[in-house]
Amino acid sequence: MSKLMVSVAGIRGIVGNSLTPDIVVRYVSALSNLLGEGRVVVGRDSRLSGKALSDLVCSVLNLCGRDVVDIDIATTPTVAMAIQHYGAAGGIAITASHNPAEWNALKFMNGKTLFLNEDEGEKLHYILTENRFVYRPYDMLGSTVREIEEAKNYHIQKILDIPYIVKSDIRRKNFKVALDCVNGAGGVILPGLLQDLGCTVTKINCEPTGVFAHGAEPLPENLEEICGVIKNGNFDIGMVVDPDSDRLALINENGVPLGEEYTLAMVTDLILSKVKSDIAVNVSTSRATEDVASRYGSGTFRTKVGEINVSMLMLEKGLLIGGEGNGGIIMPEVHPGRDALVGVALILQYMAEKDKFVSDIFADLPEYHIVKGKVLVEGIDYDEKSRMIMESAEEGSLDMTDGIKINGADFWVQIRKSNTEPIVRIFAEAKTKERAEELVEYYRNMIIE
Repeated sequence: MSKLMVSVAGIRGIVGNSLTPDIVVRYVSALSNLLGEGRVVVGRDSRLSGKALSDLVCSVLNLCGRDVVDIDIATTPTVAMAIQHYGAAGGIAITASHNPAEWNALKFMNGKTLFLNEDEGEKLHYILTENRFVYRPYDMLGSTVREIEEAKNYHIQKILDIPYIVKSDIRRKNFKVALDCVNGAGGVILPGLLQDLGCTVTKINCEPTGVFAHGAEPLPENLEEICGVIKNGNFDIGMVVDPDSDRLALINENGVPLGEEYTLAMVTDLILSKVKSDIAVNVSTSRATEDVASRYGSGTFRTKVGEINVSMLMLEKGLLIGGEGNGGIIMPEVHPGRDALVGVALILQYMAEKDKFVSDIFADLPEYHIVKGKVLVEGIDYDEKSRMIMESAEEGSLDMTDGIKINGADFWVQIRKSNTEPIVRIFAEAKTKERAEELVEYYRNMIIE
């Protein structure tokens, strides 16, 4: 039996194993009691389990007296935008994001379109443990309406209205784009957005079947198909999203992946060339984005890993651009969550203004390499090992925002213990891949020896 993964933002598990109907009923009932008055938006990615879970979620909300707007297969950012559009009390995105197809999850959002924060998560847990569920009698039940096109069109229009985007400039370029949506929710909206911006689109895995054609995470090792298409064709850029389209990875005109980190670096360069703002990223995000911000005299705030942490800091400080290095762009002017569609439009604007091949644009950006590793710590006194690691670090180099981060002049290493598995993750960034690999291996050996 696999373990249900529980976070402040929701629940995730293997359907029929750790994620079961009784668990869904309890969590959705608790969320209904947590949210203020109003209807709730429900959307899902294309997974085979999505329709059954969506029907259950909508029925539970109706039994709690909630009216529901069901937007069917939709990206996670479209769920957020629908909450905004309908003035809803909150929403539920049914998606396990980059997890394999047997997984699914419920991601909970409040009326501000944000994932639940720690305080809201604690309140939800209290409602659950105390069984403080509120169900309505037969004559006070809610109802569900299905609205697909309106939510999708609203999302697209809000992106086209971004003040930094000049639609005529993009359309004039008639960019040729290869698009891979990994048979997820992006296929129902991204081709339309690209076509609205005058692009000629070659669709790869854009049917929302939920049967993922390759690994769901948009990492280079999963992108062989689209890279091959680009190498054998004539394209300006390749774009790849994960199943719920909150992450965007890019491939240059030669079929070479740029790495997710550079989506945020490029978008940051575009926005800061037009308007003054500091930025926010998490502690695991590449220094490439921080270096780009420094070119404009802008500061960089770093938070714990987790979209909600970046979002809340951006709202608190009134920042215009930020995100996470996994290809997650956050622009609060549209909504304060990661949105691959926002990233797509801004990248096209960036290309139109630069008027260069993507490979040449990339060459102008700061060069870094991130290597990620992990080590099994079952049977290891990790507290003792972490103390040794901290004591070995140079004075002033430690950052304890999230796990242990050691900052050097031209590198950093982050060591974080997993909350759900007996492993420690080790991320290292340096100017060369070889140096980053050496750092991961060095700290791995410190832990296991």
